[in-house]
Amino acid sequence: MSRNKFRKIFDLYTSDLSFQEIERLIKRDAAEVYEFFKNDIPKEEGEKKNKFTRAFIFMRSLFNAFIMRLSPARRIFYLVAVLTFLIGYLNQINSYLLISFIIVNILLAFELADKLLTKDELTIARKIQTGLMPKNPPKLEKFEISAYYEAAKEVGGDYYDIIQSNGKTILLVGDISGKGMAAAIYMVRVQAIIHTLLSRVDNIKDLMIRLKSLFDQKLLPEYFLTLIAASINEDDSINLCSAGHQPAIYYKKSEEKIYELNPKGIGLGLNDHGAFEKILEMQNVKPESGDIFLFYTDGLNEAMDCADNQFGIERIKNLIASNHDLSAKEINIKIRSALDQFCCEDAKRDDLSMIVLKMKNNE
Repeated sequence: MSRNKFRKIFDLYTSDLSFQEIERLIKRDAAEVYEFFKNDIPKEEGEKKNKFTRAFIFMRSLFNAFIMRLSPARRIFYLVAVLTFLIGYLNQINSYLLISFIIVNILLAFELADKLLTKDELTIARKIQTGLMPKNPPKLEKFEISAYYEAAKEVGGDYYDIIQSNGKTILLVGDISGKGMAAAIYMVRVQAIIHTLLSRVDNIKDLMIRLKSLFDQKLLPEYFLTLIAASINEDDSINLCSAGHQPAIYYKKSEEKIYELNPKGIGLGLNDHGAFEKILEMQNVKPESGDIFLFYTDGLNEAMDCADNQFGIERIKNLIASNHDLSAKEINIKIRSALDQFCCEDAKRDDLSMIVLKMKNNE
């Protein structure tokens, strides 16, 4: 009977366990935990100390970093649990061991509750963030547009937008340095500023200049923004402007060639010593039937497989060239499918945004 009970308990706790989960715990989760506590670990003193001493110092520092992350009250209870366990173990007092076990599990329950509450809030934040991005690209007479966004975490610092203003269609793709909530908040601020400025500027170069003057005042020194903007004009030409962003990829069907469009510009928030306006360049392109543009963040070309090989620009170019007869939406899907196949499950992924723009084929 006791064996059956043990079996039921074992099955309960291992019902959804898989080898992949264990592998993820060892390879990815442990690394993320270390990264989380690493900044709180002081640099080693005395590199001449032997390996055992260095290992002991490191483990002590890691333990201290963990303890200091707890709230003061939970920190005291955790230390009480540790002392109770040591006294119970050294003196063979089972009741002390039980008390220590109970205290640790109560603290674990509190920490888990905090995590779940935070996760719920992040889920709401994710819905808000994705809701701010255009769900359905506008229908244009001569162009097809397809966009995609994916955050590396619950929320991210990538930004894309498609805005129709003053007879033009503006495409924007940006990337705030970093990931997570702080980057997401800046992304929302960027979007709000851009929507406000578009009615006050004549072209995307002026937009970049005005954005810099406002954004620099609000940005913390450790953050910066790269941004590429494309304006589809009434004559179907396209103006491009980039603030230090990834070059746009341009497939010219008549030549069956791919070009990188990289107008000069410096990232917003960087210390440019007043050179931003002098360097900023606006490039004009006159596309033809079947031509394709790809605007993207580095979450695409710098995505890695398990061997730390990058997805790379050349792979993206080949995908566009080999699928140029497809629609913008189908090209978007092809790129994402190839990316998913390239990246293994445990590979680190950055935020990813991209817009595929294709001039419709003449019928």
